[in-house]
Amino acid sequence: MDGKRKTRSYPHLKNDNAWHKRCGRTFASLVTAALAAGLALHTPAFAQSQPGAPGAATATFRIAPQPLSQALVEFSRTTGIQLFVTADVVRGVNSPGVQGTLNPTAALSRLLAGSGLSYRFTNGSTVTITRPGTAAIPTAGDADGAIALDVIDVTGGWNAASGSGFQGTPDWVYDTPASVSVISREAIQTNPNRTARDLFASVPGVLASSDNAQNPGVNVNIRGLQDQNRIAMMIDGARQNFQRAGHGSTGYSYVDTALIREVDIEKTTTSGVGSAGSLGGSVNFRTIEAGDIIAPGRLFGTELDLTKGDNEYQLAGSASAAARISDSFSLLAAYSHKKLGEYAIGKNGAVDYIGWPLEAPVFTGSETSSYLFKAEAKPTDASSLTVSWLRYDAAFSQGQSAYEDEQAILNDTLSAAYHWKPDGSLIDLKARLWYNNVKDDEYRPKRSSDQPETWVNYSLATIGGSADNTSRVQLPFGDLSFNYGFEGFHDDGNTEATGSGIDANALQAFWYQGANPTGTRDIYSGFGKATFERDWLSLSGGIRYDYYDLAAQTTIGGKPVTTSERYCQIYRANGTCRLYRTIYTTTHPSYGVDVDRSGGAFSPTANLTLKPLDGLQLFGTYSQGYRPPTLMEAAFGGAHVGGYAGQYAPNPAIEPEEAETWEIGANLSSDNVLVPGDKVRMKVVDFYRRVQNYIAVGKISLVPAVGVAPYEYDAYVNLDGLTLMRGVEVEANYDAGPFYIGGSFSYLKADYADTYLYNGASYDAASGVLFVPPKMKYTVDGGVRLFDKALTLGGRLTHVGAADQHFGLIYGSYLTDAYTIYDLYGSYAVTEAVKLRFAVNNVTDVAYVPALGQVSLPAPGRTTTVSVNFKF
Repeated sequence: MDGKRKTRSYPHLKNDNAWHKRCGRTFASLVTAALAAGLALHTPAFAQSQPGAPGAATATFRIAPQPLSQALVEFSRTTGIQLFVTADVVRGVNSPGVQGTLNPTAALSRLLAGSGLSYRFTNGSTVTITRPGTAAIPTAGDADGAIALDVIDVTGGWNAASGSGFQGTPDWVYDTPASVSVISREAIQTNPNRTARDLFASVPGVLASSDNAQNPGVNVNIRGLQDQNRIAMMIDGARQNFQRAGHGSTGYSYVDTALIREVDIEKTTTSGVGSAGSLGGSVNFRTIEAGDIIAPGRLFGTELDLTKGDNEYQLAGSASAAARISDSFSLLAAYSHKKLGEYAIGKNGAVDYIGWPLEAPVFTGSETSSYLFKAEAKPTDASSLTVSWLRYDAAFSQGQSAYEDEQAILNDTLSAAYHWKPDGSLIDLKARLWYNNVKDDEYRPKRSSDQPETWVNYSLATIGGSADNTSRVQLPFGDLSFNYGFEGFHDDGNTEATGSGIDANALQAFWYQGANPTGTRDIYSGFGKATFERDWLSLSGGIRYDYYDLAAQTTIGGKPVTTSERYCQIYRANGTCRLYRTIYTTTHPSYGVDVDRSGGAFSPTANLTLKPLDGLQLFGTYSQGYRPPTLMEAAFGGAHVGGYAGQYAPNPAIEPEEAETWEIGANLSSDNVLVPGDKVRMKVVDFYRRVQNYIAVGKISLVPAVGVAPYEYDAYVNLDGLTLMRGVEVEANYDAGPFYIGGSFSYLKADYADTYLYNGASYDAASGVLFVPPKMKYTVDGGVRLFDKALTLGGRLTHVGAADQHFGLIYGSYLTDAYTIYDLYGSYAVTEAVKLRFAVNNVTDVAYVPALGQVSLPAPGRTTTVSVNFKF
């Protein structure tokens, strides 16, 4: 990388950039006005309200079913209300949880439903919970201030359900008998990221593909599975199914981390919402809500966040404003902008370029803007409705110095979520309707005399929805619950290429748009799950039925005919000619192919959970996954851009992938272990997965036309036999308040089948495109909290092993060796409304290539960022 480049303005792109800029200016003006109004309304609006009073402030609750003691901790964190209850009263009692926007009285009533316990507000911020017929508990409001020794004080703070240790992981993760992880807003803000890929570095069993540092999208790999919707990527439950053919990864999701409150990760499929058509789990980015911006007791709230750094971390800023119009209605608006330049890689060590005999790819910077509008309503005491619109707008370029394609991404996500839970235990209904549309507009400059400038538009629109209900029945010997519902979505993909060269030569369109097919895909899924629970035992079983219907059109080209025309690829570093390539100017006649596939399958799940001791949970799970082929896999076609590197063929007979996963695991939660008030949390999972019909790219021989000799094509194929994946994941935290330490560990071994069939012929799978993560990665993170927890200082070590198994095209531009990275971070709460943060990533300035990439670029060298956060 010799010299710096400025971020491009992309004048050739079709997106109305001027309109986006006007929107940004208008939105900034609205946020400024909202901030001024917020300052004017700075006096607490609810200062005279009692939490239990009819006019009390509402809050948004998302408390999962769990032991009552943990549910009360989350309630206290959300409301700021102090709870007093004896340990004997809550021991062994489970809570059904509570979801939605409610006042504290209604929320607490739902948390205690079925427990036989009662409560009373002793003052505006204190609640006592008792069992009828027992003696009253002394509270902090009593004359002598005495508190019984066995009272559980579940006030908020460092040891509340907001989380433990370096990730801020909520406690419910360590009480869920499944492979789940959470990235909290605390973790997002503590570690400023260049793109959403950086969020997953510390999550066990999870990596984000680093194919293209120039592309701000994120492609998550869970336990060796990624791409082609194997992992269900979602924003507020709305599926992100966009696919674009290219070198390496094909599936990117576009989301701005500044507007994310939490990332929920499931590492296997379930008999519930979110697993339709997926194989290895889900990632759900949850956007911020009004309750995240508005402080308890207020009508209005604003949050401003600004980050500046070196090494071309030029700017990252966001502004959010929310207003509670009434007890049952609130509005939120937010805007975020980020600008990155061409960073420098580390100076210590070296990276080995092993790719094609072309100049290494370059990083040219990116610029992104995001807008979020959300309305939250409570039509009745028993229901809630949330409607949101999220727009992501990005511009960047990619390629080599000889030619850099300019890209513009526009991602619109609209969603509506409804929750209804009347009195009683038979109805707990959740419904969601959503729409997602991704447009990728690319400008390809002129490459040679027969390849003039071209514009290509890739788009995928998805509309879908879900509805599920949970019914609960109390039995003399335990509790029985049923969750049942359906979900489905419709994909509509389209690719178009335009330009003067296409008008003059039809082969140009064949080159530029063939690999991304045009077509539709429908997936429908119905599911049900039954769970029996008592104090020490939980047993559940479920089943899902997935059905898909796919229709697409593509093209198979005839055998290319070469000409004597050649050109020289100039190597910028020394001006010498690196490579001659043949240009294909004609082919034998091509022909269209219609692909029509459909099918379905049942996928069962089961779980057994035992609680032999307080704080110890042992579980075992079994699940099956069923993933129908995507439009790209079934209808791959056309040719490589320029036509010289190969042509592609569809696979009309491609089969869905099917997986079986076994897991055994343990959760450990213990308090007051070494010092009063400390917390130990741990999750350990051992898994084994078998995948049948794994889909990869392979070489096939096909007769392209009558009277023409067979020709070699690239096509998506099903691997023979079983693909096996096995591993261990550990996540653990110790938090004593003044100091904390935590970490994660992952081990993965994957064995892929090495042969495949296409049209009755057997082939060697050595050329297949597979994404294999390193066998091992681990993170250790620790820090201290000083000055009454106003100052936090921490450090992190991340080690990633060598990616020692690649296949075919995945063996990319740079060698991926093992690497170890050190980071420092800290924050200081100047006041309740102002917080300063700093971070130094890659402290030792190591030169390394991130794992899991095909045309990976080396990672940034040492980068220092400083942030300031205002919240009023």
